[in-house]
Amino acid sequence: MPSARRRFSSPLLILSLVSLAAPSLSRAAEVNGIWSEASTKDAGDWTGVSWLKKIKIRGWFESYFVHNTNEPSRTRVNSNQGSSIVKATNTTIEGRTFDIHNDVPRISLIELELEKVPTLGEWGGAGFKLDVNWGDTPEIIYDTIQGALGEGVVHHADKWIQHASVGWVAPVGKGLRVDAGKLVTHIGAETIEGIKNNHLSHGLLYSYAIPFQDTGFRLNYPWSDKIYTELYVVRGWNVTTGDNNSGWTYGPSVGWLPNAWFNFYLNYLVGPEQRNNTSNLRHLVDFQAFINNPIPKLNLILFGDVGYEENALNSGARNAHWNGFGGIARYQVTDHLEPAVRMEYLHDRDGFATGVAGNMYSVTATLNYKMALGKGFSFLVRPEYRFDKSSENFFSSGSAFRSQTTQHTVGVGAYIYF
Repeated sequence: MPSARRRFSSPLLILSLVSLAAPSLSRAAEVNGIWSEASTKDAGDWTGVSWLKKIKIRGWFESYFVHNTNEPSRTRVNSNQGSSIVKATNTTIEGRTFDIHNDVPRISLIELELEKVPTLGEWGGAGFKLDVNWGDTPEIIYDTIQGALGEGVVHHADKWIQHASVGWVAPVGKGLRVDAGKLVTHIGAETIEGIKNNHLSHGLLYSYAIPFQDTGFRLNYPWSDKIYTELYVVRGWNVTTGDNNSGWTYGPSVGWLPNAWFNFYLNYLVGPEQRNNTSNLRHLVDFQAFINNPIPKLNLILFGDVGYEENALNSGARNAHWNGFGGIARYQVTDHLEPAVRMEYLHDRDGFATGVAGNMYSVTATLNYKMALGKGFSFLVRPEYRFDKSSENFFSSGSAFRSQTTQHTVGVGAYIYF
């Protein structure tokens, strides 16, 4: 992860303006996207409280247990936190974002989302979205951003408030939507929340290539039911309070949904991210392609990122480059069982993204087994095996810091959601 940023996550899918909802990966993910889908529970209908009608509600509990066969020393890894991009105490699994604790059951996230979708003719076109959370995940995000950017760029309240925005649909054409506030990033093929992804662990590109969150506003306009465009204007990668410079970061985006089986999203971020410098720009191009049912019950995601920052290395003498791509395949064996495989490659020529110059590869195999619990609640369990490979020594083993090029982990995630 580049030194002056950290990611979201990024939502998998984006709800476009008034009625255009980015389609989910068929039956794949349990809870999709940043913005709610039409199927999300209505709080008024669910609780029987009439004044809560039109407010969407969903929530979940996420936990995990993972074993790292390298069994690195927690003391040794912690003593070298200055060399690690992801900052977290008691780290014993490297190359990861949130499942970082070896042989210890952890609560990674407890989250509640509330949203009133801005709609013409309701509430004067106004709406809001509030995501509150607790657990390891927001602590790691907070510590990582502070470690990369320094004090004052995020607020202590960011540990509990993941997303807080207000929205309005202006009666312009098909409806011009404006959202402003703290937003999880729209970049990337995975989100902060594990329940919205296909795997227990987050991938290499999520961990190192993109930001977590941003603060500012977005404009969204659906030109038709097949294409929409967006523009994000944000303070910078991951900042929510004071930025490290006075510049702004801009993010034009387009979603193309030509039919039910193929959707494509292209995003671009550009802006200054270096301290007290608005001349050197960071560029990031991100894409996702969703291919639904090329054969029955199979769903595919292809994704990639290309990053470049001007004069970011050697006291401004060199530019930084990083790029990567990956794919996810998920197959519906039954209504309850859906195995998924993710493969990724990350090229970090300069060590700017990961802290170690070289190439990284990862293969993840996950079983998704879900069942209904009643009263609108469901349970998901995810046993997972993952293999990580680096061209250079990246992973610790025992008390030897960064002594290995490979890492094997086995684990299981458990989720309760509604």
